[in-house]
Amino acid sequence: MSISTRIMAAALMLLAGCSPSGPQGARLTVTVVGDAERPGSLSRRLVAEATQPTLVARDGAGQTVAGLATSWRFVDDGRGLILRLRPEQWSDGKALVSADVVAAFRRAGLRREPMLAKAGLARADDVLARRAPVSALGVMAPISRVVELRLDAASPLLLGWLAEPELGVTALRKGATLAAYVASGPVERRELRRREMAASPEARPATILVQAAAVAGPALKAFGDGKTDIVMGEGLAGLGEARIAARGDVMRIDPLWGVYGYVINTLRGPLANAAVRRALVLAVDRRILAAEFGLEAIAPAEGLLPPSLGGAPQPVARTLGSVRTGDDFNARMEEARALLAAAGWGGDHPLRLVLLLPPGREHRSVAERVAADWAQAGVVLAVSEGDAAMQDRLMARGDFDLAVTEASVPVPDAAALLTRWRCGAGPHCNLAADVLMAEARKAGPAERPRLLAESEAAMMTGPPMVPLFTPVRWAMVSRNVEEWVPNRGASHPVARLGVGGRRR
Repeated sequence: MSISTRIMAAALMLLAGCSPSGPQGARLTVTVVGDAERPGSLSRRLVAEATQPTLVARDGAGQTVAGLATSWRFVDDGRGLILRLRPEQWSDGKALVSADVVAAFRRAGLRREPMLAKAGLARADDVLARRAPVSALGVMAPISRVVELRLDAASPLLLGWLAEPELGVTALRKGATLAAYVASGPVERRELRRREMAASPEARPATILVQAAAVAGPALKAFGDGKTDIVMGEGLAGLGEARIAARGDVMRIDPLWGVYGYVINTLRGPLANAAVRRALVLAVDRRILAAEFGLEAIAPAEGLLPPSLGGAPQPVARTLGSVRTGDDFNARMEEARALLAAAGWGGDHPLRLVLLLPPGREHRSVAERVAADWAQAGVVLAVSEGDAAMQDRLMARGDFDLAVTEASVPVPDAAALLTRWRCGAGPHCNLAADVLMAEARKAGPAERPRLLAESEAAMMTGPPMVPLFTPVRWAMVSRNVEEWVPNRGASHPVARLGVGGRRR
């Protein structure tokens, strides 16, 4: 090849790299161990964070930063938020205006997006319950570049909820987007392509592949072979395999705001008896259970809230029986036996329960430990293992005794965790707890923690779940991935990660 030919070829390659069909930058491959088909799955979230821009965003450390809004300020003692939009154009050339934000939030109301209520927007509950039109929602456009949000009560957590992709600003116009990336491909293998040629702090990789894996083994092997840059666990499953496979400093574990435990079907059979449910909560040695993981991030959880969100043994313990949940395990076991015996269980008449168990040896290991504790109280636990779709169907039909839950929230909001136990949200209903929760939502930040603690304690008089420990999210991160910052809540927007040339 002549020198002139080589120069021309190099020029063509340079032009191709700078063309809209080939944005500058590297490729990032992310594999999520979990079910991509499930609503709210981690893989769906990673894609949504890159394709559904929000008024406020999160950086790589999980901190709130400017998104479509460049600045904001709280007004009226925290009951209002004024946001100024940055100069921005939709992909079809039209300017972003505050009316676009109002329209996007109202569409969220039409699809009954729970995030509106979690954010505390005024009249959100009424809109979601169809008691009010979406025009009543507390979002307004006073001038073209300013958005005003009205709240039912002051909430220092509002900014965190505004960063959730469910509250993204999207348009109905075909092809119109504000997002830095466009997505293509099936849900289990989504490819994100950066729209702009040049990288930015909000959109670094040129392309991002987000793919799902049903089990950890093949994904971990692909990581070891250098075929994927990051492997992330949807939940506890795969953690043990990842710790065994990890070499060097590639292992990452982030604590989550949530509680791992077993949801109880309170509507049928022996578990409709609140005393039986209290016995199940008492008859678990959580300190030994959590210690077996050998991870500081996994701590015992004795209530519906983790210690990091104000969950504490005392208010819960005094409702469970004559002993506290933090007391000696033998004393609590005796109390559990007494509660079960009063309900007609134990001895020659053991209580037999079935636990819906997701795939993963870690879940089975936890179940075996809990089963061993419960056996001492006269409870026999069997497991029924199945995928997420099967378990969702069984739970929707109410055809279960117990089911694993790893519920967590992306914002340190105790009310959001307790909301899942409100009347009408599932098989559990405690009217007294609901009243306290409603009062907490309308109360100021100073009074809210006390009311939420009282609501949690009221719920634990007839526990809706057996809390066990605080959940985590694990990941294997290649050394060529930059800007990965460990943080509580495990917020790692993949678009903000850099991809370098260092080897594993």
